[in-house]
Amino acid sequence: MSTTDVTVDVSSEDSLAPYPAPYPEVHGRPTLLEEARKLEPMLLEAEEVIEEERRIPDEITDALYENGMYRAFLPRELGGLEVHPLEWMDAMEEISRVNGSVGWLCMLHVGQTFLKPDVMKRLLEQDRWITASNIGRAAGKAVRVPGGYRISGRWSFTSGSPEANWLSGRSVLYDENDEPVTNDRDGLPWFIVGMWPAKDATLIDTWHGHGLRGTGSGDFEVKDIFVPREMVNEAGIWKRPYDRALYRYWFNIMGHGAHALGLGKAAIEEYLELVSRSARRGSYRQAKMGKEQLHQVSLGKAATMIDAARTHLWNLTAQAYDEAVEQWPIPYDLRVRLHAAVVNAVQVSRQAVDLIFQQAGSPAVFRGNRLERIHRDMLTAASHALMVEASLDRVGQYLMSKDHPDGPEIEIGGIGYIPGPHPQHEREQPSEEWLQQFQKKGAAE
Repeated sequence: MSTTDVTVDVSSEDSLAPYPAPYPEVHGRPTLLEEARKLEPMLLEAEEVIEEERRIPDEITDALYENGMYRAFLPRELGGLEVHPLEWMDAMEEISRVNGSVGWLCMLHVGQTFLKPDVMKRLLEQDRWITASNIGRAAGKAVRVPGGYRISGRWSFTSGSPEANWLSGRSVLYDENDEPVTNDRDGLPWFIVGMWPAKDATLIDTWHGHGLRGTGSGDFEVKDIFVPREMVNEAGIWKRPYDRALYRYWFNIMGHGAHALGLGKAAIEEYLELVSRSARRGSYRQAKMGKEQLHQVSLGKAATMIDAARTHLWNLTAQAYDEAVEQWPIPYDLRVRLHAAVVNAVQVSRQAVDLIFQQAGSPAVFRGNRLERIHRDMLTAASHALMVEASLDRVGQYLMSKDHPDGPEIEIGGIGYIPGPHPQHEREQPSEEWLQQFQKKGAAE
């Protein structure tokens, strides 16, 4: 069944969607967008606490887990919602509009897992599933031992680590001679991703960032801990055990765009509120606020930029999900366009927020003004390695080489390439031969 054939009752006026929201009908529960709106008073009340303590309060974590935001991508058989990505993106945008730090954590704490269902069911009987990870940087060293691995390393930028009960990091596999193991199929280092209890790690408070201060994005470190094989993805970041539409593409990356667009909408709202205030006596600038052509043009430009970027990203995400329902992987051309669309949404939102900030003048620069915080959060979010404009180089590489006889030539030296399998990169489905050395060694042990 095509996802465009069913709708839920979400008005276009509220969601700014260019069409009725195309995610499947929600059975017996409110939509995530409705749940997100209920949280606004709690988030506004905690705004200063979040900024000062540089993490979110426990009651907000509890609320986000209970209302489904932190279980949005958790498989249904494990107690998750396994939502259509657009339902989640609508809610992501709304929460980010209210608080950028909380919105950022909603992008990361979605319940994704690479662990097998039987392992997950056992873990969920003991505790809820809130994870923090850094799989972008292979900052760990893993050594194969009987029954699993011994892992050491220190990972930075692990947003949400203060409230997580599980931590995860990418590591380079080393052999018995203390040499890095390379994959003979592509020449890249052999990465693994391990998962371990947060209590086994040391959190290091390094997060004193410019924006997104409430995300707790500090470091964590482990020293020679044992990680059972069942808690390790031996195919690195690629292999996933749940073969359904939501897990056939990295739809969670679309959250970067939803987050940025929410901040953009918030900036426009704050500017309109600023314009509506009565001018202070003697304040020439505020008396003219909104009345000058430059103010009006800038506001109109910012709103149009955000609306256009949102429409483009939402439409492509809906198309990608429809494709994922039918096949894996989704077409490579579509993945390239999605990558471009989400980077565009982030960078366009940054430009729009900066435009609004400039027109707001001196009232926006003071600590405690929401527009000041929105501006800081936006600049920080737009600096993420996957979302900087430089990452569009892969789009250019694809466009210049897509018609080559041997297929497109895209740099695949890290995880920052177009999400999903490369046409010439089969690491996502490791063969028995590829895993043979593990199997032989495991049998011998």
